Amino acid sequence: MSTPLLDVLKKATAYFETRGLEAPRVDAEILIAHGLGLKRIDLYLQHDRPLAEAELVPLRRLVAERGKGVPVAYLTGVKEFYALPFTVTPAVLVPRPETEHLVEAGLEAMKADAAPVFADVGTGSGCVAVAVLHRLPGARALVTDVSPGALAVARGNAERHGVAARFDAREGHLLDPLRGDPAWGCLDAVLSNPPYVVRGDPTLERRVAMHEPAVALYVPGPDALAYARDIARAALEALRPGGLVALEIGSTSGPAASEMLAGLGYADVAVVADLGGLPRVARGRRP
Repeated sequence: MSTPLLDVLKKATAYFETRGLEAPRVDAEILIAHGLGLKRIDLYLQHDRPLAEAELVPLRRLVAERGKGVPVAYLTGVKEFYALPFTVTPAVLVPRPETEHLVEAGLEAMKADAAPVFADVGTGSGCVAVAVLHRLPGARALVTDVSPGALAVARGNAERHGVAARFDAREGHLLDPLRGDPAWGCLDAVLSNPPYVVRGDPTLERRVAMHEPAVALYVPGPDALAYARDIARAALEALRPGGLVALEIGSTSGPAASEMLAGLGYADVAVVADLGGLPRVARGRRP
């Protein structure tokens, strides 16, 4: 016995609605298209296509996992960021549109340089560094992460987008792996989306807390800017005069982040809001 494709799509959407997912129809379309090896538009072009039991089995698994809160990107293995597809695994955070503001800050700061060198601290999937390298063909990135699994994903994404020769990935804490490098003290920018969630924060979505890597989410104590502060302090040594530090921050940390950067001596301190009007990137320049 077979089931029409459109019926499967409707049932998956209805199930996701009962689970309280934010975009039940979109999630259903992405997962069913992925499970069948189709494009999303094909779901409607082939809406009356009968699906055999052998085709339904993997779809049921995908729908069940998403119903448990597993991110769509972990189920499909890919997430678009800055108009580029990135391989994603549970070893890394799922790239989010808000982080594209960090890419924009880096591009704006380095667009006039012929061969800029920058750091991406806590690179995760590598999405920030790869997106910058993709737009700036003369740039070189030094990237760090404490997670070997994340670095493996990041290196794969650099290969995927043809920037691996300019993508130098190193394992270690924050900027520590770059100390002693010839570029230390000469970097044009330090970019980072560091952990900034305090454990117990009620605004963190439960599904994110359950499934995305804790090491990439949480600060070690009650200070949401703990890692951002350590990065900014080390960046004063790593940057050239006039070099940019740009840090993604939590939505309630704007004033504190500005005060922190100014207190460390950075010039031209500013906080950039995301499309929702929330503080998202704190930036400043080494004097």
